[in-house]
Amino acid sequence: MLTKTLLSSAAVIMAVAGANAADLPSKKAAPATYVKICDAYGAGFFYIPGTDTCVKLGGYVRAEYQYTPGKDTISASTGAMQQSNQLQSTTGYETRGRIDVDARTPTAMGAARTFIRLRGANTSGVRNETITDKAAYGMSDSATTGLTIESAMVQWAGFTFGVAPENYALMPSFMYNANPFAGFPAGMKQIAYTATFGGGVSATIALEDRKDFGYDQTAFDRVETAANIVGNVRFDQAWGFAAVHAMVGNNSLNDTVTNGAVGTTTFGSYAVGATVSYKLPMIAAGDQVWIGANYTKGMIGSLLSAGGLSNIGTSNDRRLLGGVVRADTNVVQTGGVVGTSATYDSTTGWNLNAVFTHYWAAQWRSNFSAGYVSISPPTSTVASTWGAGKLWEVSGGVIYSPVKDMDIGLEVQYANLKNTMQNPAAAFVTAGSPGLNVNNFTTKLRVERSF
Repeated sequence: MLTKTLLSSAAVIMAVAGANAADLPSKKAAPATYVKICDAYGAGFFYIPGTDTCVKLGGYVRAEYQYTPGKDTISASTGAMQQSNQLQSTTGYETRGRIDVDARTPTAMGAARTFIRLRGANTSGVRNETITDKAAYGMSDSATTGLTIESAMVQWAGFTFGVAPENYALMPSFMYNANPFAGFPAGMKQIAYTATFGGGVSATIALEDRKDFGYDQTAFDRVETAANIVGNVRFDQAWGFAAVHAMVGNNSLNDTVTNGAVGTTTFGSYAVGATVSYKLPMIAAGDQVWIGANYTKGMIGSLLSAGGLSNIGTSNDRRLLGGVVRADTNVVQTGGVVGTSATYDSTTGWNLNAVFTHYWAAQWRSNFSAGYVSISPPTSTVASTWGAGKLWEVSGGVIYSPVKDMDIGLEVQYANLKNTMQNPAAAFVTAGSPGLNVNNFTTKLRVERSF
């Protein structure tokens, strides 16, 4: 009997204790929250916790080492040497890092996308220098650090707002050195709309900021709100793509400054071109060729990035060819006197270029390029005015990828420029018209790791 009583009492105590324990705060850890993969937009996306927005992070780190032999620079007025090649840096260095953030949220009219691409770089040597950087008997160079917004855009329902890739230039920028065609590594401020019609056909129309184009008029240009109308039609297929592209705009001069009248004179400008790319698996997996051609009146930026033929473009960062360093403009004075009776006309030009990528093996590939650019300023009676400039270039490189998304590459580029001058100064002629025909090469070693 005593045993039964004790057991019953223990049972009651245990039941009461269990009931009281249930009322106490639990010490059990909250379940962990794990990153959830988002495969709706491709590999690498994940959900921001607590939202239906998917985000992808990426970027790269790049180290570049450049060698470019110095070239004498010549005055177009006197024929005298402005700077000896011995006073120019021949090496240059650049280290850059890029961060990409791609965020997408589903809507009834497709994904609402926000994309940011920021690039920071530290450069020195030939990567910084211009002709005016150095005194006659010395050199001036310092490491320069800068931040560039390559992209900062919102895309939704076919529209693009912000800084995004330019819609006219469709050739790839695979070359380490300068391209013999237009490129816009800093992006383009724009409002654009792309329509997709099915069967691989799409069309884009855009308003793009004129100030982001190379060769913008520096003396008598339009206000900064000026825009170009840009469009392209693409046909994308399994074999590659074909596209036609065009843009129109204006170059305006202040009549009060140029010929003493009140008002402005506007010159219509345009560019047209075509780009074709074709995959070549019959040669090797991954092989592909791109071919482009363009013609312009008053829009040299459709042929080359800013910087002049002597630099080919800003992607080369400063001087390459030397000689008589050109300063081409979209509108050229053809006669008269500035301030009273000056007359003007537009510069014309065209180019033809090709890029070929070949895979020697899974980890080894090469890029080859060849291009020709011709710029023809209008006939002028003004002394020491630029005549035609004709440039051709070839380049080739070899790239080793020991692991996915890592490249170690070496590239060499050769360029040849033939210039003419209209009404050159007597001193320039007496000096033997030096610096009109120049050539040079440049080479770069690049190590890059993407993620």
